[in-house]
Amino acid sequence: MKNRSYKKIIAAVCGLIITAAFIAAVFLNYIFLPLYSRTPDRVFHDEADDITIEKNGRAITVSLGGEKIWSLEKEVKAQDFLYEDIDHDGKRDIAVLCWKRGKYGEHRPSWVKHDEINWSQHIFIYRIDKGKVIPLWIASHMGVRAASWEYKDDMLYITDPKGEVTKWKWIHWGLEKL
Repeated sequence: MKNRSYKKIIAAVCGLIITAAFIAAVFLNYIFLPLYSRTPDRVFHDEADDITIEKNGRAITVSLGGEKIWSLEKEVKAQDFLYEDIDHDGKRDIAVLCWKRGKYGEHRPSWVKHDEINWSQHIFIYRIDKGKVIPLWIASHMGVRAASWEYKDDMLYITDPKGEVTKWKWIHWGLEKL
């Protein structure tokens, strides 16, 4: 009789531990990102292109003509987005300021054996072509922290958490810090 009681107690404790671990994993997935990376949700609609870009929490979705055509990968956490002609080709691009684990991803430099597991900040740029969202430029770790950003005068202005501003411009292929 005592043996069954212990088994029930052990099963209950194990269940609580598993539940607590799951809740902690979900919570910790967000807690290690800096507070400035939590920006308000928003919806942007461009009537000319009939494109809607929506930031909801850390997710971004793109709809064309009311039909969802793309979502940011779940392991990538969005901070903000812009819809501007980043590469100066006459068409607007979707730029996503985001966080992901590691600095590189699949395509890391040959001298880097293993990517990191810490969160790092990136800029991913996509174009919309024939109803599909296609990666244009998926940057490695930026090397600066971006609390906010804006696009004006054909340049990207990134403000770090201390208020310092850096200028970035699309030159040849990719953004370069000026």
